[in-house]
Amino acid sequence: MRFSWSTALKIAWREARSSAFKFLFVVLAVAVGIGSLTGVRGFSRAFHQMLSDQARTLMAADLSVRVFDVPTPEQGSVLDDLARHDVERTWITETLTMASSGDSRPMLVSIKAVDPNKYPFYGEIRLDPPAPLRTALTADTIAVSDDILLRLNLKTGDTLSLGGKPFRIVGRVAYEPDRMLGSLNVGPRVMMTREGLDRTGLMLPGSRAAEHFLFRLDPGSPTIEQVRDRLRQAFPEALIADYRESHPIITQSLNRATMFLSLVSLITLIVGAIGVATAIHAHIQQRLDSIAIMKCLGARSAQLIRIYVIQTVALGLTGGLIGVAFGFVVQKAFPQFLKRYFELLPSARLDLLTAAQGIGIAVLATLLFTLPPLLGIRRIRPNLILRREMGETKPNWRRRLIEERASIAAGAFIVLGFAGIAMSFTAGTRADMWKTGEYFTLALGGGLASLSAIAWLMLRGLRALGRRSLPTSLRHGIANLYRPGNHAQSVLVALGIGVMFTLTVYLVQRGVITQMHRTAPPGMPNVFLLDIAPKDRDAVLSLVNQQRGIEGGTDLIGTVAARLLAVDDREIAKMPLKGWVRRFRSPRSVTSAGAMTNYVEVVRGAFWGSAQRPAMPEVCVSDEAAKVLDIDLGSMTRWSINGKEFSARVACIHRIDSVHLISRVEFIFSDGALDGFPVVYYASLRAQPSTVSAFQEALYRSFPTVTVVNLADVLQTFQSVVDQIATVIRFISMFAIVAGAIILSSSVAGTRFRRMREVVILKTLGATRARVSRIFSVEFLILGAVAGLMGALLANGFANLLLERMLDAQVSFPILPSLFAVIATALIANVAGWAASFRILGQKPLEILREE
Repeated sequence: MRFSWSTALKIAWREARSSAFKFLFVVLAVAVGIGSLTGVRGFSRAFHQMLSDQARTLMAADLSVRVFDVPTPEQGSVLDDLARHDVERTWITETLTMASSGDSRPMLVSIKAVDPNKYPFYGEIRLDPPAPLRTALTADTIAVSDDILLRLNLKTGDTLSLGGKPFRIVGRVAYEPDRMLGSLNVGPRVMMTREGLDRTGLMLPGSRAAEHFLFRLDPGSPTIEQVRDRLRQAFPEALIADYRESHPIITQSLNRATMFLSLVSLITLIVGAIGVATAIHAHIQQRLDSIAIMKCLGARSAQLIRIYVIQTVALGLTGGLIGVAFGFVVQKAFPQFLKRYFELLPSARLDLLTAAQGIGIAVLATLLFTLPPLLGIRRIRPNLILRREMGETKPNWRRRLIEERASIAAGAFIVLGFAGIAMSFTAGTRADMWKTGEYFTLALGGGLASLSAIAWLMLRGLRALGRRSLPTSLRHGIANLYRPGNHAQSVLVALGIGVMFTLTVYLVQRGVITQMHRTAPPGMPNVFLLDIAPKDRDAVLSLVNQQRGIEGGTDLIGTVAARLLAVDDREIAKMPLKGWVRRFRSPRSVTSAGAMTNYVEVVRGAFWGSAQRPAMPEVCVSDEAAKVLDIDLGSMTRWSINGKEFSARVACIHRIDSVHLISRVEFIFSDGALDGFPVVYYASLRAQPSTVSAFQEALYRSFPTVTVVNLADVLQTFQSVVDQIATVIRFISMFAIVAGAIILSSSVAGTRFRRMREVVILKTLGATRARVSRIFSVEFLILGAVAGLMGALLANGFANLLLERMLDAQVSFPILPSLFAVIATALIANVAGWAASFRILGQKPLEILREE
């Protein structure tokens, strides 16, 4: 028998055309998954392209260096030498302080001090009303962001006090191209000149500030690689970037976010692929007679598989194409989530590479999941099919296990295939890719197996419940779950995956915020005072003690900015420090013993008494720093403070509880070791929340250069960031629920003819349309409620596992979110079910019975 691909294509087209309504839903399910995937990856590629195309504008320079300390004389000489070789530079300082206007409450703002005659080298700062930055900013004027104007009820021409000095507002900062690359963007922006910053008196020796140097290379200057090498040698701890690369911090965060959201989108695509597999399986079951007849005419199984491979590829291709269009809409939604953090965002555009990748993944995913039903065609025996009765008989489980060997192998291949797709999303080393594939394989296999097992158990329980004496509508609704071709278990798995992911994100977010409030010690400080000058130390303490609502004492420590150069002749700059521990390459705040002995728990060695003063400087090191830097008792450390180097022997290893401010200082020197160096004081205290505003205002009136940080504001900022991240993740994971609902509609559409016959029989026996509607509603509501319950149970389990193992948070099982998930999923399932079956109720009994 000649059975070419063109013949298979004709048969596939005729069969698909007769089942178009059923296949429409699975195409939409695939489209939802591809839409979320291409939307995420398309936005990421557009963002990367924007960073690359507008690199000079976003950096305002050809090259930038960011440090947290004023350059040493040696570093300054390198900068001057570069200037002599036509490498122009400008200096930017970013810091935090308090601002006030008239009788308004002081607020925390982010200052950016620039030289308006040079800054920016590329791009422009747009002010409202329009004015050139070089003429608008002087030593007495500032430009501010719009939120300062709104919160303090100010307008252009009004006066704002910074450091106790008045500054006239010349305009609103309408556009600042390099804002996203700033270091201290906690508060609203205030832009001023460097002369204005000097006038405020905010910058004390040792004050914490971000120093940012921008460079522009003229035609006669050295190459950018040569300049970068010199700067790397002079500033080994600095963050150095040039216009040829995207900003490293933003790029790394973007890559990680893209990978995570891509994996979540891949889960949605898996739900859609499950729907395709279910639909193809149901379609093949309905075509058993046709398959048996074609086999009797000489068609081989491999030839028949071609028909359904073509249909599968067509479904995946159609879903991929629609998904790419839908992904463009998703891509346009992402700037709405990020516009509060970035002033410049890429516009949505169709990326051909992302579109091609999405279409390819759609076809591959549908083919992978349809392998088991396609392989099942080989087991179809014409004599068994054509002789079979209407009732379905099933072999025992051993026989089914033997027959399903190929399908089991195909299942393993499916998991490995999706693990490979997940690995392709990983931006990192080969080890990172393998780790992602391993974790995704375990999560996918374990998740699907758990959901399938729970679904099977719940359906068995419902079947047992349906045998009891129940109201007619409820009993018929439960019985409908076992209608031939209904695929209730697949629907439960598909819906359950979406609920599980969406609810897990919410529960983790809720657990993190709750844990922060729950674990705060009763005496934990909630107000911090920064940059207290030595001359103001006693007066600040006196003012604090006079305020109402202060609970307990005030912790006050004096710190010096010191750079650790070496430990036992091992240079810190050459140590392989990665991640957070790289902080030891930067200047650290250190202190001397003094009144800190009550908080210090000595782990090893001996702390100094108040009367002890070692012959040579000694230092006590925190246990974390000692572990990271391989420091032991007797180790010799070499330090640099303001260009002066000295050595200190390690006398002890200490540990300090996290409640007190001193716990943030990892190196405590013996008395006298820091004499003569500039000291900046920091204080922490606990005040009644209702009195913090009044205390903040009183302190600002007397000491305007002291920065007050209210922990409640910090927590609110942190919570807003966590909420925004969780919103983005929930936005993507919600597509999995939508895909599950579409799969339910597909299952209903696949049993449309059986439902029509059932409705006709019930109507003939006297059932009203309302009675039939109640039966269908019970079926859909039970499916949704069971899927919601499954997802809620697994979400609570996964969320508590993450909270306990990774975030060290308390385990909890919140009832209301889980109950809401069950009810919402039941309603979604009811809507999805009726969307595919509302026309069935209008069938006339006589029309259907005449066709029998």
